[in-house]
Amino acid sequence: MNEHDRTRAKILGLLIRDARLHAGRSPQDCARLLNIEVDDYLQAEQGDIALSLPHLEVLAMFLEVPLSHFWGTETLTQPRRTDYADLLTLRRKVVGGLLKQARVEARRSHEELAAELKTDVAVIQAYEQGTAPIPLFALERLGKYLGVSLDFFVDRGRGPLAEHEARMRIRRHFAELPPEIQAFVTEPINRSYLETAMRLADMDVEQLRRIAEGILDITY
Repeated sequence: MNEHDRTRAKILGLLIRDARLHAGRSPQDCARLLNIEVDDYLQAEQGDIALSLPHLEVLAMFLEVPLSHFWGTETLTQPRRTDYADLLTLRRKVVGGLLKQARVEARRSHEELAAELKTDVAVIQAYEQGTAPIPLFALERLGKYLGVSLDFFVDRGRGPLAEHEARMRIRRHFAELPPEIQAFVTEPINRSYLETAMRLADMDVEQLRRIAEGILDITY
């Protein structure tokens, strides 16, 4: 490579690495996807070699970035990473606390819950303290015994699961839109129309009527 291409390869490598980190993928994931050796992939990130256009197209889809990301110079904003080990520990304690709350409100003892599951009292206490995970079917059975549904224990607030579910709903609804509407929504030039539609959606019938009358006055 000449000096100009070497400089471009360094920039491209940085952008590839940036996209990979943004997507939370490993060099091994990307090398496997591209059917190349991990060392070769790492050389591409370091700017020592340049990947082909088909390689970049596949990477763009895999890492969920626009292909144009690799032509630019700006890095992506790093998303907040979830510490899944901490999340498991926290959720175990929360579910245990909710189980205790349901048991107390139902005026049941540890012994009664242990009898329901045919297990030891120490196991129920470990469940409530969050020191042991509660098997799904055991939790479902205890919930039914205490008069609460499984949904009582699910994180529906503002936690990571709630954010994840919201993103999944948006993706699903967007995927269900006709292609022409998807194209309209994703065009930056149409943003003002979408913002106007949002404002109209918040208005009551009387406000909408006044706007309609104003439009008719202008038209006629």
